[in-house]
Amino acid sequence: MKILLTTITLLLSSGVVSSKDYLPTSVNLGETAFERCDQYTLRYGLVIKVAQIGWYARNCKTAQSILDVGDKVLRFHYFKNVKADFFKKSAEEFFLKNLAPNQKQPDLIQALKSFNNGYTAIKEGEYFELIHSDDKQLKLYRNDRLLASSNNEILAKNYFNIWFGKEPVIDKLKKAFN
Repeated sequence: MKILLTTITLLLSSGVVSSKDYLPTSVNLGETAFERCDQYTLRYGLVIKVAQIGWYARNCKTAQSILDVGDKVLRFHYFKNVKADFFKKSAEEFFLKNLAPNQKQPDLIQALKSFNNGYTAIKEGEYFELIHSDDKQLKLYRNDRLLASSNNEILAKNYFNIWFGKEPVIDKLKKAFN
């Protein structure tokens, strides 16, 4: 019994099992409320928590696949510091991997680079939010501060493919949210 209690204590203190939820159950954008449909904890190995990720929609009961919802929020709450270049490079790489060859137009690639330049380094305890609205607008926030915005409809419709397309950056996240 003492070994079992010691093991549970170690798991709780290491973050393998955690009752702490860093994602709100809903977020408000202007006058519109979005409810949390699902969440996932991204780990490095079994023990090290990197981020808690949640996706939000106006009504989770009627929401289809995350890619089919035109108005959605994806929140990444970080437990580790991450440099801006990591976000910029991986977002560009996986956006382009999931883009149809006939869509790889210079103006779209320029819009992608411009949007991704909004990424900043993030510290433990901070969060990014990606907001897709009206099926054509994309916004990036860090701790409620707007970092980037785009009205490029093709960019907005395809940006979430970075995580949920045919070749996602985090396969386990895609599986968790499908």
